[in-house]
Amino acid sequence: MTYKLEKGDHLIRILAFLLLISLMASTASGASTQTFNFTMQNDTGLNFENGSYIIEVIELARPVYVKVNLTSDGSSKIKYLYDNEPITFNEITLTSSSITATEALIKIGFPQGWSAPKKYQIVRPVGIPNIVLTKSVDKTNMNVGDVVKLKIKVENIGNATAYNVALTEQLPSGFSNAPYSTFPPEINAELAAGDSQELNYGLKAVDSGTFTIEPTIIKYGSKTSKSNSLTITVAEVLREKSYLTTVISIDKKNATVGELIKATVKITNTGKATAKSVRIKGTTPLGMEVIDGNLIKDYESISPAGIEEYRFTLKANEAGNYTIHLITVYNDNEAGVPSESETITVTEKQGNYLYFLLPIMIFILGIVLFTIKRHREYSY
Repeated sequence: MTYKLEKGDHLIRILAFLLLISLMASTASGASTQTFNFTMQNDTGLNFENGSYIIEVIELARPVYVKVNLTSDGSSKIKYLYDNEPITFNEITLTSSSITATEALIKIGFPQGWSAPKKYQIVRPVGIPNIVLTKSVDKTNMNVGDVVKLKIKVENIGNATAYNVALTEQLPSGFSNAPYSTFPPEINAELAAGDSQELNYGLKAVDSGTFTIEPTIIKYGSKTSKSNSLTITVAEVLREKSYLTTVISIDKKNATVGELIKATVKITNTGKATAKSVRIKGTTPLGMEVIDGNLIKDYESISPAGIEEYRFTLKANEAGNYTIHLITVYNDNEAGVPSESETITVTEKQGNYLYFLLPIMIFILGIVLFTIKRHREYSY
């Protein structure tokens, strides 16, 4: 019996053929891939083909993602498995689900010929913090009143966080805390591996001398670290002083007995500080007397570049050579500074001899005239 294919039967056969092909492809595909589900925790890994492929879980972020480290051929890269979003790692497919703070379900697909992966616990070395301190200053020579800036660099060169970090810093002798500076400086209680912190503060020099800045000490856990020490020299205080000069001027260097001699005393402060408790003193030269004023003079103070003057008048009662001697005493020179005038030469008055000789000369002239007159009388 012969059947004639209708048009509808032909379409059915075509669809059946395509379905068969699809089923065969699906079967073939299923046959070449195998799938496993693993419950993974932090620091757990899967080893494929004797280490050719490694998947390690390094962070769980509930409920968003699982952070994994994928390694093949000695090269690693970080990937994020978001919930129910598959990724491909060479010939491996990964999907995460049911993510909690402690574990996640990871579905792994890999070729049929591979052996089942081995799950293992990642053993990480125990971390040890190691803090290193370095102390430095902006100057090592200064004056009293200056401020020195100190810097302490704190570095954790270890491979673990340092906890309960505490700092000990001694205030050195000869210094006080500088204005607007915190002493001791504040430090963070924790310092992660590889991190560093810089501490700054200032000290003001209050005494002169050479001082040692003791090491900074930091304790963290059961460990202690110590910085280097520093030496700072503070110069001695150079107090500004006053300096007085005294000059005695006279109106004449030659005089006669009884003649008046005027003297001017000029005191000048050429120093950089005020002279205090100033006294100029002296005694009248023997053979002279003070007619006006006084050789002694007191001043409460004389400022820098200040000038003071006073005058007195002398009279010589005897002929001779005279010099006026004074001494200036003040707070910066208690021993006193001597000064003297030029030499004054005093002679007797010339008029005194004339008064004495005139009567004698008149008397002699009278005798001569009388003798001549008598001689003439006898001649006749």
